[in-house]
Amino acid sequence: MNQTTEATLSYFDYADHTIKVLLSMVSGKEQVYVDDKLVSERRSFRYSSIHHFQLDGKPAEVRIRVGSIFKGPYFIEFWLAGQQRDSDEWDLKRMLSHLKAARQQQPLWQRLSMYFLYGLVGGAVGALVGYSLATLLKG
Repeated sequence: MNQTTEATLSYFDYADHTIKVLLSMVSGKEQVYVDDKLVSERRSFRYSSIHHFQLDGKPAEVRIRVGSIFKGPYFIEFWLAGQQRDSDEWDLKRMLSHLKAARQQQPLWQRLSMYFLYGLVGGAVGALVGYSLATLLKG
């Protein structure tokens, strides 16, 4: 997964720790990092999921809820020892602006190579459909 162009990022700070949550809207992959160390990972297409881990000897959770898969909002909550410490909300407009900004940071050759690849695939599909129709209608 290209973390900068496919994922929604949320950061939570607690004491000297930074909790980073990556959510991919494309693949359904969810990752939770504590101080850049992966502590929980799963692929989920459900409307809610919970990631459990330990932080300074206390039980911690990152709870993810989705209002609508297509429009959002995505609610990401950080819980520690049974109390909600912080939360973040991503709606569709915010997610799309984040993705657009991340894609603009990609080098031009990477963006152009993707358009070239899409053009090749589209041309091949078009040629196949055109040939099939011509053969079918020819009689």
